[in-house]
Amino acid sequence: MNKYGRQSGPRYSASANKAKAPATQQCQKCLEYGHYTYECTAERVYKQRPSRTQQLKKPLKRVEVEVPEEFLPKRQGLAAKILKDKEDERKKKKDKKRSRRRYGMHPHAKQHALPIGIIVEQWKQQEQQEQQRIFTQLIVRILTLPFQISFSLLFSFALTFVLEIVIRISVPFWLTFSFSFVLAFSVALCLGQK
Repeated sequence: MNKYGRQSGPRYSASANKAKAPATQQCQKCLEYGHYTYECTAERVYKQRPSRTQQLKKPLKRVEVEVPEEFLPKRQGLAAKILKDKEDERKKKKDKKRSRRRYGMHPHAKQHALPIGIIVEQWKQQEQQEQQRIFTQLIVRILTLPFQISFSLLFSFALTFVLEIVIRISVPFWLTFSFSFVLAFSVALCLGQK
C-alpha cells in the first residue's frame, strides 16, 4: 500500500490496464488515429476553421426536392371548376375596364357608361353647389355676429349686476364682466351654430 491508501504493484500498474486503441479512434490533441488523447505525446495541432461571420456570408445551398406526381394536389372536381370560373370572370371584368378606358368611358360607371366629359361636368356642378352652400353659411354667420355680441354684452351686464349687487361678491368689476362676457359669447356662438 502506498501513502495515498492505494495498492501498488504489478497487478495495479497503468501499463497492465492499458488497452490498445482501435485504428478508427482519433486523438483530439494531434488529430492522428490509433491512440487515445490521454496517451498522446505529440504537440497540440491547430486546425483553422471559418469564423461565424464567414459562415453567415456564404450563401446556403438550395435543396430542390422533387415531389412525385401522386402527392401533388389534383385540381379536379367542383371546387377547381368554381375557382376557374371566378378567375375567368375577373379576367373579363379587367378586359371590360381596359376597353372603357380606351374609348373614353369612366371605369366605375355601370352598363350605360357616360363619357368622361359629362361626368367631369357633373362633378364641377356639384363642386359649385357645395361652394355656394359654404358661402351662404359664412354670410349668415357674419350677419348674426353683431346680434350675438349684443346678446353677450346684455347677458354679461345682467350677470355682473347679479353677482355684484345681489350676491355681493367682492371681485373686481372687470373680472366678473369679462368672465360673464366670455361665457355669454360662447353660449351665443353655440346657439348660432344650431
